[in-house]
Amino acid sequence: MKRLALFFVLVAATATVVAPAAQAIGVYAAYWNPKDSSKDGFGAGLKFDSSFTPIISMDTRVSYINFSDSDFNITPIEATAKVKLGTLYAGLGLGYYFFSGDADIKDDWGWYALAGLNVLPGPIGVFGEFKWQFLEPDNGGNLESYCFHVGVTLGR
Repeated sequence: MKRLALFFVLVAATATVVAPAAQAIGVYAAYWNPKDSSKDGFGAGLKFDSSFTPIISMDTRVSYINFSDSDFNITPIEATAKVKLGTLYAGLGLGYYFFSGDADIKDDWGWYALAGLNVLPGPIGVFGEFKWQFLEPDNGGNLESYCFHVGVTLGR
């Protein structure tokens, strides 16, 4: 019991030293348009944003994209390193993509670049972003896409 209590005290002490300056959670609507396909995808996502300095932040996100014209879905789990300049931001990210549905595509890694705008930075914010997705599963062809996200955040 003493070891467990000591462990939690050490974790709490360490967390206060390395904790980000600000955190926010957000929900967003997503639109995907694969470059080599006429089928569009729509979905929703959840993101957690941590600011380490006034200009450097990182977010983690998960979303679910459904391509309605076919039985094909993508569930990305992603992390983004971002640079913020006022209400504008840009970043590079890495993700692991789970594929389900008709297509026999194996889950795979991908990366992306994004640019966005926080319209109301504050306790309640509205954001929009454009993401260029680079994703080429081993057996699934080219899923390079452009994406749009629009959502709200709570927190700073």
